[in-house]
Amino acid sequence: DYRYMATSDLLSELQKESFKPDTDGEKKICKAILKLLNDQSSDVQGLAVKCLPPLVRKVHDAQVDAIITELCKFVLEGKEEQRDICAIALKTVVVEMPSSMGGAAARQLVPRLVSGVLKDKLEVKLESMDILNDVLRRFGSLLKPELSAQCNDALFAQLASTRAATRKRAISCIAALSAALSDKLLSQLVGSIVERMKMPAVDLDLGRTYIQTLSAISRSGGYRLGRQLELVMPLVLQQCEPGSSAPGASDPEMIESCLQAFESFVSRCPAEVGAYEEPIAKASLHYLRFDPNYADDDEMEEDDNDEEEEEMEDDEDDENYSDDDDVSWKVRRAAAKVLSAALVSRPDKLAAMVPRVAPTLISRFREREENVKMDVFATFNVLLEQVGIANRAASEAAAADAMVVDGEGGGAVSPAATALLAELPR
Repeated sequence: DYRYMATSDLLSELQKESFKPDTDGEKKICKAILKLLNDQSSDVQGLAVKCLPPLVRKVHDAQVDAIITELCKFVLEGKEEQRDICAIALKTVVVEMPSSMGGAAARQLVPRLVSGVLKDKLEVKLESMDILNDVLRRFGSLLKPELSAQCNDALFAQLASTRAATRKRAISCIAALSAALSDKLLSQLVGSIVERMKMPAVDLDLGRTYIQTLSAISRSGGYRLGRQLELVMPLVLQQCEPGSSAPGASDPEMIESCLQAFESFVSRCPAEVGAYEEPIAKASLHYLRFDPNYADDDEMEEDDNDEEEEEMEDDEDDENYSDDDDVSWKVRRAAAKVLSAALVSRPDKLAAMVPRVAPTLISRFREREENVKMDVFATFNVLLEQVGIANRAASEAAAADAMVVDGEGGGAVSPAATALLAELPR
């Protein structure tokens, strides 16, 4: 096929450092590649996409703007077959374009993509958010406040969508945007989420989405969310606190989302989350044992007679229950990760945490789900590492105080190590 061979030759030329087309040549090459993106052959289309990374690094800004404009038009208004390949091409351009063009490209792309986010057609909405996510991650810090606010409003509205794919992409975009938002806009965003969560009409899906959004903002924005934790934490705790009357307290997916949020808060805002350490630890230790559909050997030995009487009923229930329906393992895995994050982020609390965390972790070594068991072992390994670090620090401090030479006579044991040794025989 001549088109394939010609495109392949063009790609080889573009990849050469010595290849530098003049202004007319740039226009012709850009026009030809845009045409090839709509070729009937998928192989030719794929080669045309591969031509874009070296091309956008060689041509002038005006040509890159023209490519962006044309590709964006196809994504928002083109036919389905055009939209798919042009969306891939536009993502490629966004990732590969020089950083010096970021400000102009963001100002040109973001308004168009926001309009795509607001369209009713699902495919256009999803593609627009995928591309917008890439733009925000690379150039979000270059947006003006007005454009950031416009983008934030459009994305926040998508959190209430009935489609999970739309909500998931909106969360990713908001997380990318939050890293570049001003303190004022970030505070408004978090405040809006808190207000919506307080509404009585919020269902489980929407509440879970808001908590996932807060968790994503924390992972992306880091310590900045710490300033709003006093607003956020009580609401998240309310949804999963053991014994809570909130609807989410009995929903495994909601509990998992809350625990993932705790993990993010503890990792990113360790100082600010200090006031909530006790309820977080209590919830995490409780849910590490959360397995409502399974009774271990110790529990069954407590009352053999009752078990015999209910055996027939259990057999009937098992016929209607499948392990595929059991998602409680996700809760236990999320709880283990919260404890791991707490052990790493608060070494000053290690001595107090070991007597509480170690027995529960050791008791979960018999975990029936392999994925969860590996996380339990990983968390216990983190505990051992942190105790080892604390112990070495205590030994070094004792050696320095005693002016021990070459390490002789340094045998101090840290409080955390003492606490762990007291638990291991059990």
